[in-house]
Amino acid sequence: MKKLWKNKSFLFPFLGRLVTNIGDSLYYIAAMWLVYDLSKNPFYSGLAGFLTLLPMTLQFAVGPLIDRWPIKRTIVITQVLQMIIILVIPITYFFDVLTVALILVIMPVSAFIEQFTYPSQSKALPLIIEKEHLVKGNGLFSFAYQGVDMLFNAIGGILVYLIGPITMFLADSITFAISTMLFLLLQFHRNIHVCRSKKQNLDTHLNNIGMN
Repeated sequence: MKKLWKNKSFLFPFLGRLVTNIGDSLYYIAAMWLVYDLSKNPFYSGLAGFLTLLPMTLQFAVGPLIDRWPIKRTIVITQVLQMIIILVIPITYFFDVLTVALILVIMPVSAFIEQFTYPSQSKALPLIIEKEHLVKGNGLFSFAYQGVDMLFNAIGGILVYLIGPITMFLADSITFAISTMLFLLLQFHRNIHVCRSKKQNLDTHLNNIGMN
């Protein structure tokens, strides 16, 4: 485990994933609160929750795209896009043009972009750590994704009451900026196990040629 933490190629994307998920949790709570605060109608809050979950049904279409796109570029671009989209809410609020309809558009768009983020991070994992550390690495990534959700959904409810949803959106955009910088530090190293397998395959191929 200590060797895993000393691996900066793992540490930076892990911290990035952690910060990203914290931002997602805060954003979801703040958006639901803000929709109800603006509309005073629980129907719109329920609709906001439905629209946020709706992009998950498109995961079957996201997978093939993730396989084709460069991993690091995909992760960084999704973080930047989410930061920009989230900033739209406080900006429109300060100019007094924020509407429930705008939030209901932003929430599913941000959630759709999120569908590219976590699979891309998981795809990067075997390329940054050795095979013998994959189980521990996957466990830590799962904790950063699911475990943090439970904690910060609860904390988000307290924070939105104390500091307000608009401030939380600003804080959320900062988390995406931080995660972007962390993912920019991501470096892929040739996995030793993969290298050895390729070398063995090459040796076998050369031997077969020699036998023929």
